[in-house]
Amino acid sequence: MKIAIIDKVGSKAGIDHYDISLLRGLIAAGDECYLYSNFYCDEPNVKYKKYFNNVGVGKLKSIVSTFIGFFASMIHARVSGVKWLIFHIFSPNSFDLITLLAARILGFNIVTIVHDIESLEFTTSPLIKKWVVDKLPNQRVVHNNFCKQEIAKIISEKSLNRTAIIPHVNFIQLFDEYHNDEKQVVNLKNNTEIINQLSPQISAAIKNGEELLLFFGQIKKAKGVDILLKAAAETKSNYKLIIAGKLRFEEWDKYETIIKEHGLEEKVIPVIRHISDEERDVLFAISKAVILPYRFIYQSGVLLMAMSFPKIVLSSDLSPNSDIVEDGKNGFLFRCKDITDLANKIDNLFSANYDKEKMLEAAMKDINEKNNPVLIGRKFHDAMIN
Repeated sequence: MKIAIIDKVGSKAGIDHYDISLLRGLIAAGDECYLYSNFYCDEPNVKYKKYFNNVGVGKLKSIVSTFIGFFASMIHARVSGVKWLIFHIFSPNSFDLITLLAARILGFNIVTIVHDIESLEFTTSPLIKKWVVDKLPNQRVVHNNFCKQEIAKIISEKSLNRTAIIPHVNFIQLFDEYHNDEKQVVNLKNNTEIINQLSPQISAAIKNGEELLLFFGQIKKAKGVDILLKAAAETKSNYKLIIAGKLRFEEWDKYETIIKEHGLEEKVIPVIRHISDEERDVLFAISKAVILPYRFIYQSGVLLMAMSFPKIVLSSDLSPNSDIVEDGKNGFLFRCKDITDLANKIDNLFSANYDKEKMLEAAMKDINEKNNPVLIGRKFHDAMIN
């Protein structure tokens, strides 16, 4: 089949890595693949057009470019004989409605990967959500049972029967250079230029031999950074906590207030901005563990990215996380929203009661078996032809 991914988000939120992994899987399944997005793609078997120029530009230019990019992509796909279009849906909105409707009018079959059934920040219009998630797609994909249970509340039984549970792809191939050459990880840890660029406080902590823990990703209410900060105040271990990521519908002031109220000024190192891929790799390399204190999530790409590096992960026990993390085997879980339990689990990270290398091996083995792009690509292919 000829299949195209049209992705307006791309490198703005790390979806570029998802796209590449999925396309590799689809190509392995025998499909001819096209990609339209906003990042440079050098995959030899992918026909790529960068029709979206919405990164690092003003809001108005981004909106205009995104509209133009969608229609340029669909025209090119139509001329190229593409039959199936894959769209990412994070928060069903009027923009999604217009583009999916246009795709149907142009005669495409549509697959929507529904990452968030409803926005994590605000409620989407029920009518728009109904059309974008229920009426317009020929096939929906969700990443776990929880998402399918949630989507069942807003779509018809007929549409539910055309909703496949296909796991999120892993990111093992993204970090192959580090898996194949340990010196590359050492180089990351010694990259003083990027470490100082992130924060001089991080550089000072490393020089002082202090352990580092990491929260990485967009900072929004659902991600539970406030829970993590309050838990950090209850811990007894000596470490620095890096909070790295861009704010989304949030103000840092409320987190700064928690830091000051609990006397965490010397313990917390905020890097509140977009983090580049190179900076992300350095942060993973220098950190003892990645902590994901989510109070609500449909699926965490950061979780799979951390396990793919690999790093020890400590996440809340929401079902989308516990589907992947088996407590004490390939990572750690804490009771969601339980500040004291999280504090205890953080302190346990510094104990000698677990075999770190064995846990990292288990993490890589598990996600390679369950989240392998070749397996995922075949599942997508089968969902479209059945």
